[in-house]
Amino acid sequence: MARTKPHFHPDPQPQPKPTAFLSAPLVLLLLLGLFACPCKSGPPPLAQPPLLSGQPFIIFWGIRDSSCFDRADARSFGMEPERIAVFYEDTLGNYPYFIDKSTPVNKGLPQHTRLNSHIQKLQQDLDAALPSPRYLGLGVLRWAEWLPQWSRNREKQAIRSGEMVKGKLRELKDNFVSLQVDFEAAAQSVMMESLREVKRLRPKALWGFSPYPSCNNNDPTQTALSNYTGRCPPAEAALNDELLWLWKRCSALYPLLTLDKLQVESGSSGARLSSSGQIREALRVSSLKTAYLVVFLLHFSPLKTDLVNTIGESAAMGTAGIVIWDKSEPKTERECQDLAEFVQKVLGPYIMNITTATQLCSASLCQGRGRCVRLDPDSSAYLHLPPSSTVTGKTIYHMFFYCLLYRLEKVRFSQTKAMKQSSQIQRKFGKKTSGASGTRLQVGTHQTSRLPGMELRLESSLMEMLEP
Repeated sequence: MARTKPHFHPDPQPQPKPTAFLSAPLVLLLLLGLFACPCKSGPPPLAQPPLLSGQPFIIFWGIRDSSCFDRADARSFGMEPERIAVFYEDTLGNYPYFIDKSTPVNKGLPQHTRLNSHIQKLQQDLDAALPSPRYLGLGVLRWAEWLPQWSRNREKQAIRSGEMVKGKLRELKDNFVSLQVDFEAAAQSVMMESLREVKRLRPKALWGFSPYPSCNNNDPTQTALSNYTGRCPPAEAALNDELLWLWKRCSALYPLLTLDKLQVESGSSGARLSSSGQIREALRVSSLKTAYLVVFLLHFSPLKTDLVNTIGESAAMGTAGIVIWDKSEPKTERECQDLAEFVQKVLGPYIMNITTATQLCSASLCQGRGRCVRLDPDSSAYLHLPPSSTVTGKTIYHMFFYCLLYRLEKVRFSQTKAMKQSSQIQRKFGKKTSGASGTRLQVGTHQTSRLPGMELRLESSLMEMLEP
């Protein structure tokens, strides 16, 4: 079935070279948002307004499922399918890397890159993928075959080609210090010039590299400990601080959010702590720049993922949305059916629940001029709508969340529109009841709702509407 025409933007998504669809498909969730650093004191900074007016938490659909005959309609669940462009090593410019130890691509190493040729190819690729200079959306440079810091390429958890790069460089020179300096300088040059060019050609897009910044906080030997906190190791934070040159040039951050599979399957608190720790580090890094950066958290997981500990945690901490993405595309009819069923029965309903809840909270606490952020980052308060209305009374939003206002000079979501949207949500999701505190939406708290393959904890989720 042919892909439907975009509703909001005509630009097509870039088409990477075909890759095999894994037997256990991986879904990449890019969780995005602008935050105050939760570890800083003093009043929070103002947030950048949402990319799309009136949507404090936006869901982007980036899975290339156009080849599926019976694919799920992402728009029917409120997802935005067009404003996401992810570029890989082989789809933008002449990025240097190794396929294997003896097979370099574009000469393999950044110090061998001819920047003029690279930029010329980058311009051609970008024009082909995003023809409109006015493209307004997310621009992700998913270049992960090497990292710009020498020490991180030597870590056991580093990408596969890290050891290849190190080995090749040692063949070229004997001076280890010189190797490190040359590599890092060349890597920085390739990344900086690439970023400068894409920002010049598509200035309205939010550009950044993936997978930065990193956290490395889910070592199984640590996550199993009773005193595991999920905080990123100090050494990782120090390495992230050294990348200030990158943060200053990016308009968005794209860190990779990873959860230990055993944590997710066991339902342990370690999964939430690990996810929360990685989000916090991204927020901390975003605050290193004078103008706080938009943060996108990239999350790899099987289709039956713990949505609460990823999407739910991100929304509660004040992110601006997610992108659901997979580099591979479904190849067989069964893979297409599995994906469609997951969207229709698990992912879609959860997304409708949480996006509505974030709109309600924004309307209630911020009058539509900001987004809600969890007061205590360590709490288990989530922005979830209950499945039924069983409790009425005074709002407790203020007990668990605060309002992070948007920059007023850029606000595109008026209070009038917020109240109109609030009224629409009232009619759709709740019943009104009269009481001492006035007209309120009937809501529930500390409830549990079952969706196929997952459990939603609806702790501390009383939903209040604005007074009519």
